[in-house]
Amino acid sequence: MKRFGMTAVLTVLLAALPLAQTLPSPEVFGEWEMTTISPVGENTNTVEFKKDGEAVRAIAKSPQGERPYDSTSVEGSKITLVLTVDFQGQPMTITYMGTLADNQINGSADFGGLAQGTFSAKKKDAPK
Repeated sequence: MKRFGMTAVLTVLLAALPLAQTLPSPEVFGEWEMTTISPVGENTNTVEFKKDGEAVRAIAKSPQGERPYDSTSVEGSKITLVLTVDFQGQPMTITYMGTLADNQINGSADFGGLAQGTFSAKKKDAPK
């Protein structure tokens, strides 16, 4: 009976391990100042990460207004954001892929397969 109990506990812990590894770090939630460098220049705006039930949502904020990202994925320290924008009258999907570490996110940006760039973000309310 004791062996069965240990087996049951280990089974539950092992089953929960993948879930524990994919939960977003609480460090990601809040507002970030994000700078994107693309072939057409540099742009800085605000990104806010919010918890929405079990999901994470990101909202782009600029002087022109706010809009949600098409999709947001946070798995451990890996972050992927997808946003569709109007570029010269055509929709362009921008995919940001970065890594979160020490209240910073750094990574690459793909502009609809037409160009590549980079981005970096610093948490606005991070302790200095």
